[in-house]
Amino acid sequence: MVENSTKSTPMRYFDRGVKALALLLYGLMILVVGLQILTRWVLGSFIGSSLPWTVNLSQMLLVYITFIGAAVASEKREHISLDLLSSRLPDRAVRALAGLRAILVLVFIGVLVSGAYPLYLQNRGSVIGALPTYPPFTQAWLYVPVVVGGAIIAVYCVRDLWEVIASPETIIAETKGDDDAN
Repeated sequence: MVENSTKSTPMRYFDRGVKALALLLYGLMILVVGLQILTRWVLGSFIGSSLPWTVNLSQMLLVYITFIGAAVASEKREHISLDLLSSRLPDRAVRALAGLRAILVLVFIGVLVSGAYPLYLQNRGSVIGALPTYPPFTQAWLYVPVVVGGAIIAVYCVRDLWEVIASPETIIAETKGDDDAN
């Protein structure tokens, strides 16, 4: 999807911030995994062991990347959908399906976030392997990206609902593969 020039300035900054966060997390994960490989396979014979916290930190970063990456996909409307079917439907049906999809995703995000927050509270004191025992390295922080990513996805769903109401031609053109709407 080409970036829509009709987006408001705050929404463009929001989109860039989400993408920058995803890229930062991805880069950090590459560094941690690279350090893990370096200490285990290259320096392991010299220092005798690897850094045990790199395994746990890379697993934690994977959870963060998963949910922030899902938000990036949601911004671009590249999440799983039945485009083959919906591209052959009449415009009115495409508009209704786009609205229904956004509502269903909002419901799913509501369930996801409402389940993650109690788990965050429950796991505040639990440690993750070799990581330090203080935030943000406790098991509770594994649920933070669920809430943050869910909130970002909810913003994009509200945007999609607004487009279904205010400018359905954009949604219809995107669904049917017409690039003239962007």
